[in-house]
Amino acid sequence: MVEIIRASDMGFCMGVRRAVQIMEEEASPERPVFSVGEIVHNPHVVRSLEERGVVQLPGPDEVEGDIGRATAERVRRGRVAITAHGVGERVVKELQASGLEIIDTTCPIVTRAQRYGQKFAREGWHVLIFGDPGHKEVRGILGWTGGPNGEQNATVVPQADLGSLRRLVEEFPGGFPNKIGVMAQTTHKMEDFAQFVANLMLLRRDFNFEIHVVNTLCHATTGQQEAAAALAREVDVMIVVGGRKSANTRHLREVAEEQGTRAFHIEGPEELEASWFVGVERIGLTAGASTPDFSVDAVEARIRELVGDVAAV
Repeated sequence: MVEIIRASDMGFCMGVRRAVQIMEEEASPERPVFSVGEIVHNPHVVRSLEERGVVQLPGPDEVEGDIGRATAERVRRGRVAITAHGVGERVVKELQASGLEIIDTTCPIVTRAQRYGQKFAREGWHVLIFGDPGHKEVRGILGWTGGPNGEQNATVVPQADLGSLRRLVEEFPGGFPNKIGVMAQTTHKMEDFAQFVANLMLLRRDFNFEIHVVNTLCHATTGQQEAAAALAREVDVMIVVGGRKSANTRHLREVAEEQGTRAFHIEGPEELEASWFVGVERIGLTAGASTPDFSVDAVEARIRELVGDVAAV
């Protein structure tokens, strides 16, 4: 008999659950809420919210010029929501100036990261953000890192390895800063962030400098990664459920594969293939922080159909 085992920690995190709950309470077809960009990185959740009256508008990266004015032209009168990933300071001010009612669903952990970025930059520290330059959360944090005179005072660093950091240090315009505030995209892996900090210290060991490291990682995401790694060591194959755009979901697949276990990242049950389960006795199932329970249930039901007689754990 094949076993399907769910990770001990998986699915909706506090920040996503909070954002979805706010939208469900506020929106209705008769009184819609307009989301400035995708509310979370999961197409199933987005569709569910659309049915409840959440209308998705272009996000900050899709609008040229004043996003407040552009949004007001589309909405006229109405309520607009800032997404769970957060936005930069300029976007907030432009939306406020538009006269629209704002519903802020930014994850509190992301808000904390934004405030640290703002504090570092205003106090004259150069901010190093270990993260994906293209991620919505990171771009939002960047939007809070203007220096005392309005200049950009932050750099996003996507790689933690020694070679990449050495190039960053050696090629930094005007010389590498001697006051550095270090933080991370909230969904990154703890091991990678630790490597980033250690390698940065190693490269600057012969210089007189100040470094302030803040752990801005999401504890819920870290817990899900640890649970996925533990489960991956006990099963023959891992199925990771979540949106393609979801960074934390991609990391779950990575941590499973780091244990030497085959892992597949899917958005829904229609992507499952019977060939993945040939000769398999134990199947691990986990899900990203923006994946609702009904998506996981649908995937498990489809696995049961593909492999026949199974036991759930």
